[in-house]
Amino acid sequence: MESIIRDIVMNHFLATDFFSNKQYGFIKGRSTALQLLKILDDWTFNLDLGNQIDVIYTDFEKAFDKIPHHGLLCKLHASGLNTTLINWLEDFLCNRTQYVTVNGKYSELYQVLSGVPQGSILGPILFLIYINDLPDFCSTNHDTDCDIYLYADDAKIYETITNTEDHANLQSVINKLKEWCDNWLVS
Repeated sequence: MESIIRDIVMNHFLATDFFSNKQYGFIKGRSTALQLLKILDDWTFNLDLGNQIDVIYTDFEKAFDKIPHHGLLCKLHASGLNTTLINWLEDFLCNRTQYVTVNGKYSELYQVLSGVPQGSILGPILFLIYINDLPDFCSTNHDTDCDIYLYADDAKIYETITNTEDHANLQSVINKLKEWCDNWLVS
């Protein structure tokens, strides 16, 4: 059943061109190699012109474990996905409990309030939906050539440096990344 839901969800998002063209993880026809080739082409062009490239690499801390369910559900509702599917996904995410076992003793049951189930078929897609708006958010409010590329929970931010203003542009994007992380509870 989970694979059927995944296919329906992916077909919806692919048909509506939902996913950012800056995301290369878990999407058919995109890969780390393709992302690397795209970026390498840009970097080589600019380095041949004698420009400097400043790059920031990030990795979201325990990203798949820390995605708040309420935030993901908010983004699912805003995406135009069928309400029945959203309700099914809510049940899939939100009705989970966990406990810890130490030396044969069990803790109390606790409700799981965050995270997409790792090892599940839907987990990676739900994560992509959650961070899909990050590249657009980071590129607003400034006119810059600074770029951000994602592969699942890894982000690569770079700026071609031709003058001192370019450093400020890169810092502006880093500040926007931090603001997005604070707003959406991702470290």
